Amino acid sequence: MRHLVRIVQEQDAQSKVQAKVQGRVQGRGEGRPYRKGLSWALLTLVALMFGVLSGCAPRATGEAPEDPVVPVPSQDTVTVDLYFADDQAMEVLPERREVEVPADPAQRPPVEELVVTELLKGPNDPLLKKTLPAEAKLISIQVTDGLALVNFSKEFVTKHPGGSTGEIMTILSLVNSLTCLPNIDRVQILVEGQKIETIAGHATVSGELARKIRLGDFFVSEERSKALQERVDAGEETWRKDPLEVARREAPARGLLPNLDYELSRSKQGYQLVEVEYEDNIYVISLYQPETKGDAGIWVIDRISLLDE
Repeated sequence: MRHLVRIVQEQDAQSKVQAKVQGRVQGRGEGRPYRKGLSWALLTLVALMFGVLSGCAPRATGEAPEDPVVPVPSQDTVTVDLYFADDQAMEVLPERREVEVPADPAQRPPVEELVVTELLKGPNDPLLKKTLPAEAKLISIQVTDGLALVNFSKEFVTKHPGGSTGEIMTILSLVNSLTCLPNIDRVQILVEGQKIETIAGHATVSGELARKIRLGDFFVSEERSKALQERVDAGEETWRKDPLEVARREAPARGLLPNLDYELSRSKQGYQLVEVEYEDNIYVISLYQPETKGDAGIWVIDRISLLDE
Protein backbone atom coordinates (compact mmCIF):
# COMPACT_ATOMS: atom_id res chain seq x y z
CA MET A 1 0.00 0.00 0.00
CA ARG A 2 2.88 2.44 0.81
CA HIS A 3 4.35 1.65 -2.60
CA LEU A 4 1.08 2.64 -4.27
CA VAL A 5 0.92 5.93 -2.36
CA ARG A 6 4.51 6.74 -3.35
CA ILE A 7 3.67 6.13 -7.04
CA VAL A 8 0.70 8.46 -6.79
CA GLN A 9 2.79 11.14 -5.05
CA GLU A 10 5.38 10.97 -7.86
CA GLN A 11 2.63 11.28 -10.44
CA ASP A 12 1.25 14.25 -8.50
CA ALA A 13 4.67 15.99 -8.52
CA GLN A 14 5.01 15.49 -12.24
CA SER A 15 1.55 16.94 -12.73
CA LYS A 16 2.52 20.06 -10.79
CA VAL A 17 5.61 20.63 -12.97
CA GLN A 18 3.57 20.18 -16.11
CA ALA A 19 0.95 22.56 -14.77
CA LYS A 20 3.49 25.31 -14.16
CA VAL A 21 4.95 24.98 -17.65
CA GLN A 22 1.59 24.97 -19.32
CA GLY A 23 0.41 27.81 -17.07
CA ARG A 24 3.10 30.09 -18.38
CA VAL A 25 2.14 29.31 -21.95
CA GLN A 26 -1.65 29.40 -21.56
CA GLY A 27 -1.94 32.30 -19.15
CA ARG A 28 -5.58 32.26 -18.05
CA GLY A 29 -5.68 28.49 -18.03
CA GLU A 30 -3.16 28.30 -15.18
CA GLY A 31 -3.88 25.56 -12.68
CA ARG A 32 -6.42 23.62 -14.79
CA PRO A 33 -4.00 20.90 -16.07
CA TYR A 34 -2.84 20.35 -12.47
CA ARG A 35 -6.35 19.65 -11.28
CA LYS A 36 -6.84 17.28 -14.20
CA GLY A 37 -3.63 15.42 -13.38
CA LEU A 38 -4.57 15.21 -9.73
CA SER A 39 -7.97 13.75 -10.60
CA TRP A 40 -6.35 11.06 -12.70
CA ALA A 41 -3.97 10.29 -9.87
CA LEU A 42 -6.81 9.86 -7.39
CA LEU A 43 -8.72 7.64 -9.78
CA THR A 44 -5.62 5.53 -10.26
CA LEU A 45 -5.18 5.17 -6.49
CA VAL A 46 -8.82 4.16 -5.99
CA ALA A 47 -8.60 1.61 -8.81
CA LEU A 48 -5.40 0.12 -7.42
CA MET A 49 -6.79 -0.04 -3.90
CA PHE A 50 -9.96 -1.73 -5.17
CA GLY A 51 -7.85 -4.28 -6.99
CA VAL A 52 -5.79 -5.01 -3.87
CA LEU A 53 -8.81 -5.28 -1.62
CA SER A 54 -10.72 -7.45 -4.05
CA GLY A 55 -7.69 -9.72 -4.24
CA CYS A 56 -8.02 -10.26 -0.47
CA ALA A 57 -11.62 -11.46 -0.79
CA PRO A 58 -12.14 -15.23 -0.46
CA ARG A 59 -12.56 -17.05 -3.71
CA ALA A 60 -14.70 -20.06 -4.56
CA THR A 61 -12.74 -23.24 -4.03
CA GLY A 62 -15.16 -25.57 -5.80
CA GLU A 63 -16.24 -27.14 -2.48
CA ALA A 64 -19.93 -27.87 -1.99
CA PRO A 65 -21.71 -25.48 0.39
CA GLU A 66 -22.56 -26.75 3.84
CA ASP A 67 -25.99 -28.29 4.30
CA PRO A 68 -28.55 -25.81 5.62
CA VAL A 69 -29.51 -26.18 9.26
CA VAL A 70 -32.94 -27.80 9.48
CA PRO A 71 -34.93 -26.49 12.47
CA VAL A 72 -35.99 -29.15 14.96
CA PRO A 73 -39.80 -29.21 15.37
CA SER A 74 -40.98 -28.12 18.80
CA GLN A 75 -44.18 -30.21 18.73
CA ASP A 76 -45.12 -33.80 17.99
CA THR A 77 -48.34 -35.82 18.32
CA VAL A 78 -49.38 -38.92 20.24
CA THR A 79 -52.39 -41.05 19.23
CA VAL A 80 -54.72 -42.17 22.03
CA ASP A 81 -58.05 -44.03 22.07
CA LEU A 82 -60.57 -42.40 24.38
CA TYR A 83 -63.89 -43.99 25.35
CA PHE A 84 -67.01 -41.85 25.69
CA ALA A 85 -70.72 -42.63 26.03
CA ASP A 86 -72.74 -43.09 22.85
CA ASP A 87 -75.73 -40.89 21.99
CA GLN A 88 -78.08 -43.05 24.12
CA ALA A 89 -75.66 -43.80 27.00
CA MET A 90 -75.88 -47.50 26.20
CA GLU A 91 -72.27 -48.13 25.20
CA VAL A 92 -68.87 -46.51 25.54
CA LEU A 93 -67.30 -46.05 22.10
CA PRO A 94 -63.78 -45.06 21.10
CA GLU A 95 -62.67 -41.74 19.72
CA ARG A 96 -59.16 -41.77 18.27
CA ARG A 97 -57.41 -38.47 19.01
CA GLU A 98 -54.11 -36.88 18.01
CA VAL A 99 -52.70 -35.01 21.01
CA GLU A 100 -49.93 -32.43 20.65
CA VAL A 101 -46.89 -33.03 22.87
CA PRO A 102 -43.35 -31.60 23.03
CA ALA A 103 -41.02 -33.08 20.41
CA ASP A 104 -38.48 -33.86 23.12
CA PRO A 105 -39.63 -37.11 24.83
CA ALA A 106 -38.02 -35.98 28.07
CA GLN A 107 -40.45 -33.05 28.24
CA ARG A 108 -43.62 -35.03 27.52
CA PRO A 109 -46.12 -35.95 30.22
CA PRO A 110 -46.79 -39.70 30.66
CA VAL A 111 -49.31 -41.10 28.18
CA GLU A 112 -51.67 -42.11 31.00
CA GLU A 113 -51.77 -38.49 32.12
CA LEU A 114 -52.61 -37.40 28.58
CA VAL A 115 -55.45 -39.95 28.44
CA VAL A 116 -57.15 -38.72 31.61
CA THR A 117 -56.59 -35.06 30.72
CA GLU A 118 -58.21 -35.59 27.32
CA LEU A 119 -61.11 -37.54 28.86
CA LEU A 120 -61.84 -34.55 31.10
CA LYS A 121 -62.10 -32.33 28.00
CA GLY A 122 -64.92 -34.47 26.62
CA PRO A 123 -65.45 -35.84 23.10
CA ASN A 124 -64.89 -33.98 19.84
CA ASP A 125 -67.41 -36.22 18.06
CA PRO A 126 -70.94 -34.79 18.43
CA LEU A 127 -72.34 -38.35 18.39
CA LEU A 128 -70.56 -39.07 21.68
CA LYS A 129 -71.20 -37.73 25.19
CA LYS A 130 -68.83 -36.76 27.99
CA THR A 131 -68.35 -39.21 30.85
CA LEU A 132 -66.29 -37.26 33.39
CA PRO A 133 -67.33 -33.93 34.92
CA ALA A 134 -65.47 -31.12 33.17
CA GLU A 135 -64.98 -29.27 36.47
CA ALA A 136 -62.89 -32.13 37.91
CA LYS A 137 -59.11 -31.84 37.87
CA LEU A 138 -56.51 -34.55 37.67
CA ILE A 139 -54.28 -34.13 40.72
CA SER A 140 -51.94 -37.01 39.92
CA ILE A 141 -51.67 -40.40 38.28
CA GLN A 142 -49.17 -43.05 39.29
CA VAL A 143 -48.65 -46.46 37.70
CA THR A 144 -47.06 -49.30 39.67
CA ASP A 145 -47.07 -52.97 38.62
CA GLY A 146 -49.94 -52.42 36.19
CA LEU A 147 -52.11 -50.52 38.69
CA ALA A 148 -52.97 -46.90 37.87
CA LEU A 149 -53.80 -44.74 40.91
CA VAL A 150 -55.87 -41.90 39.47
CA ASN A 151 -56.30 -39.04 41.93
CA PHE A 152 -59.04 -36.51 41.12
CA SER A 153 -60.12 -33.30 42.80
CA LYS A 154 -63.37 -33.30 44.82
CA GLU A 155 -65.34 -32.06 41.78
CA PHE A 156 -65.11 -35.59 40.37
CA VAL A 157 -67.80 -36.42 42.94
CA THR A 158 -69.53 -33.11 43.67
CA LYS A 159 -70.05 -32.21 40.00
CA HIS A 160 -70.92 -35.68 38.74
CA PRO A 161 -74.43 -35.78 37.18
CA GLY A 162 -75.24 -38.96 39.13
CA GLY A 163 -77.49 -41.87 38.28
CA SER A 164 -76.47 -45.51 37.99
CA THR A 165 -76.09 -45.27 34.19
CA GLY A 166 -73.95 -42.16 34.49
CA GLU A 167 -71.66 -43.86 37.00
CA ILE A 168 -71.29 -46.96 34.84
CA MET A 169 -70.40 -44.80 31.82
CA THR A 170 -67.76 -43.00 33.90
CA ILE A 171 -66.20 -46.24 35.15
CA LEU A 172 -66.17 -47.90 31.71
CA SER A 173 -64.80 -44.76 30.07
CA LEU A 174 -61.92 -44.41 32.50
CA VAL A 175 -61.03 -48.11 32.78
CA ASN A 176 -61.28 -48.89 29.05
CA SER A 177 -59.24 -45.82 28.06
CA LEU A 178 -56.42 -46.52 30.53
CA THR A 179 -56.23 -50.30 30.17
CA CYS A 180 -55.72 -49.92 26.42
CA LEU A 181 -52.22 -48.82 27.40
CA PRO A 182 -49.71 -51.68 27.65
CA ASN A 183 -48.51 -50.75 31.14
CA ILE A 184 -51.95 -50.66 32.81
CA ASP A 185 -54.39 -53.49 33.57
CA ARG A 186 -56.14 -52.12 36.68
CA VAL A 187 -57.40 -48.73 37.86
CA GLN A 188 -57.96 -47.36 41.36
CA ILE A 189 -60.01 -44.17 41.65
CA LEU A 190 -59.01 -41.69 44.37
CA VAL A 191 -60.56 -38.35 45.29
CA GLU A 192 -58.29 -35.88 47.07
CA GLY A 193 -55.94 -38.80 47.76
CA GLN A 194 -58.60 -41.00 49.40
CA LYS A 195 -60.51 -44.07 48.22
CA ILE A 196 -64.27 -43.60 47.81
CA GLU A 197 -67.09 -46.14 48.06
CA THR A 198 -69.14 -44.82 45.13
CA ILE A 199 -69.09 -41.87 42.78
CA ALA A 200 -72.70 -40.84 43.38
CA GLY A 201 -74.25 -43.58 45.51
CA HIS A 202 -74.53 -46.50 43.08
CA ALA A 203 -71.62 -48.43 41.54
CA THR A 204 -68.88 -49.48 43.97
CA VAL A 205 -65.42 -48.11 43.15
CA SER A 206 -63.59 -48.69 46.43
CA GLY A 207 -61.41 -51.47 45.00
CA GLU A 208 -59.30 -51.98 41.91
CA LEU A 209 -61.22 -51.84 38.64
CA ALA A 210 -60.16 -54.21 35.85
CA ARG A 211 -61.12 -54.47 32.21
CA LYS A 212 -63.93 -56.97 31.68
CA ILE A 213 -65.32 -58.55 28.53
CA ARG A 214 -69.05 -58.00 28.26
CA LEU A 215 -70.94 -60.32 25.96
CA GLY A 216 -74.34 -59.83 24.35
CA ASP A 217 -76.06 -57.48 21.94
CA PHE A 218 -74.26 -54.30 20.95
CA PHE A 219 -76.55 -51.28 20.81
CA VAL A 220 -76.41 -48.84 17.87
CA SER A 221 -79.17 -46.26 17.49
CA GLU A 222 -80.78 -45.50 14.12
CA GLU A 223 -79.66 -41.89 14.43
CA ARG A 224 -76.05 -42.96 14.89
CA SER A 225 -76.18 -45.41 11.97
CA LYS A 226 -77.55 -42.77 9.59
CA ALA A 227 -75.05 -40.15 10.72
CA LEU A 228 -72.12 -42.56 10.29
CA GLN A 229 -73.28 -43.55 6.80
CA GLU A 230 -73.52 -39.87 5.84
CA ARG A 231 -69.94 -39.32 7.02
CA VAL A 232 -68.66 -42.22 4.95
CA ASP A 233 -70.62 -41.04 1.91
CA ALA A 234 -68.87 -37.68 2.34
CA GLY A 235 -65.45 -39.37 2.30
CA GLU A 236 -64.90 -39.32 6.08
CA GLU A 237 -64.10 -42.28 8.37
CA THR A 238 -63.91 -44.64 5.40
CA TRP A 239 -62.48 -47.34 7.66
CA ARG A 240 -66.09 -48.03 8.67
CA LYS A 241 -66.53 -49.82 5.32
CA ASP A 242 -64.09 -52.51 6.50
CA PRO A 243 -65.71 -54.96 8.96
CA LEU A 244 -62.33 -56.18 10.23
CA GLU A 245 -61.22 -52.64 11.10
CA VAL A 246 -64.57 -51.87 12.76
CA ALA A 247 -64.21 -54.98 14.93
CA ARG A 248 -60.64 -54.08 15.82
CA ARG A 249 -61.55 -50.52 16.81
CA GLU A 250 -64.94 -50.94 18.49
CA ALA A 251 -64.91 -54.41 20.07
CA PRO A 252 -62.55 -53.05 22.79
CA ALA A 253 -65.59 -51.08 24.00
CA ARG A 254 -66.75 -54.45 25.35
CA GLY A 255 -63.43 -55.36 26.94
CA LEU A 256 -61.41 -56.90 24.11
CA LEU A 257 -58.11 -55.28 23.18
CA PRO A 258 -57.30 -53.51 19.90
CA ASN A 259 -53.92 -55.24 19.42
CA LEU A 260 -55.32 -58.79 19.19
CA ASP A 261 -55.35 -60.85 15.99
CA TYR A 262 -58.81 -60.29 14.53
CA GLU A 263 -59.71 -62.57 11.61
CA LEU A 264 -62.58 -62.60 9.13
CA SER A 265 -64.84 -65.65 9.36
CA ARG A 266 -68.17 -66.53 7.71
CA SER A 267 -70.11 -63.91 5.78
CA LYS A 268 -73.17 -63.31 3.65
CA GLN A 269 -74.75 -60.25 2.08
CA GLY A 270 -74.79 -57.50 4.69
CA TYR A 271 -73.45 -59.73 7.50
CA GLN A 272 -69.92 -60.62 8.60
CA LEU A 273 -68.39 -62.63 11.45
CA VAL A 274 -64.97 -61.79 12.92
CA GLU A 275 -63.17 -64.10 15.34
CA VAL A 276 -60.49 -63.23 17.88
CA GLU A 277 -58.70 -65.31 20.49
CA TYR A 278 -58.10 -63.85 23.94
CA GLU A 279 -57.13 -65.57 27.20
CA ASP A 280 -57.82 -69.11 25.91
CA ASN A 281 -61.25 -68.18 24.54
CA ILE A 282 -62.38 -67.48 20.99
CA TYR A 283 -64.84 -64.64 20.66
CA VAL A 284 -67.16 -64.11 17.72
CA ILE A 285 -68.03 -60.55 16.72
CA SER A 286 -71.12 -60.29 14.54
CA LEU A 287 -71.37 -57.23 12.28
CA TYR A 288 -74.01 -56.03 9.85
CA GLN A 289 -74.68 -53.14 7.48
CA PRO A 290 -77.61 -51.10 8.86
CA GLU A 291 -77.87 -48.63 5.97
CA THR A 292 -76.26 -49.18 2.56
CA LYS A 293 -75.41 -52.75 1.55
CA GLY A 294 -72.24 -53.61 -0.37
CA ASP A 295 -68.86 -51.92 -0.66
CA ALA A 296 -70.20 -48.44 0.12
CA GLY A 297 -72.02 -49.39 3.32
CA ILE A 298 -70.80 -48.97 6.89
CA TRP A 299 -70.43 -51.89 9.28
CA VAL A 300 -71.49 -51.85 12.94
CA ILE A 301 -71.20 -54.48 15.66
CA ASP A 302 -74.40 -56.39 16.39
CA ARG A 303 -73.28 -58.87 19.01
CA ILE A 304 -70.23 -60.35 20.78
CA SER A 305 -70.30 -63.95 21.95
CA LEU A 306 -68.11 -66.97 22.69
CA LEU A 307 -67.50 -69.38 19.84
CA ASP A 308 -69.22 -72.27 21.68
CA GLU A 309 -72.39 -70.22 21.94
